[in-house]
Amino acid sequence: MFREMRRKKQQLTSSEAEEIIKSHCTCTLALAGDDGYPYSLPISYAYIDGKIYFHCAKVGHKIDAIKSNERVSLSIIESDEIIEEKFTNKYKSVIVFGKARIIEDKNEIFALCVQMTKNICANMSEGDITQEANRFINETAMVEITPQHITGKEGLEFYRLRG
Repeated sequence: MFREMRRKKQQLTSSEAEEIIKSHCTCTLALAGDDGYPYSLPISYAYIDGKIYFHCAKVGHKIDAIKSNERVSLSIIESDEIIEEKFTNKYKSVIVFGKARIIEDKNEIFALCVQMTKNICANMSEGDITQEANRFINETAMVEITPQHITGKEGLEFYRLRG
């Protein structure tokens, strides 16, 4: 169902790929958009218990696209450094293919908003987080992405450093 990576020697282990997902909070989300056009946009996310969550407005392009096609893809760039003298870049990245589900239960949305905010804004107090979640709960949608396939890759510069 999913293609194998062509440059397998540069493939990250599943634990390395998961660590990149865990340690970041911004990615690019790709959806099947209107009229067959891909729709790709940056989002903030949280990785909680093996799933990826993001919030958004209850109406709009993202929600419409997910309702129309649950299959999504995310890309996360861990590192990207241009090495001009070698005409290359030193990078690590992860791609996640998964299925998105719009969460309907208000209590679940609230709990995930709180958890997501704790993950992303670690220095905020519990009270501030709860207050902020309460302020926007009625207009917030929460989306859960269940990964189906995850691959990570490093550029040749990182691969060579491994020896």
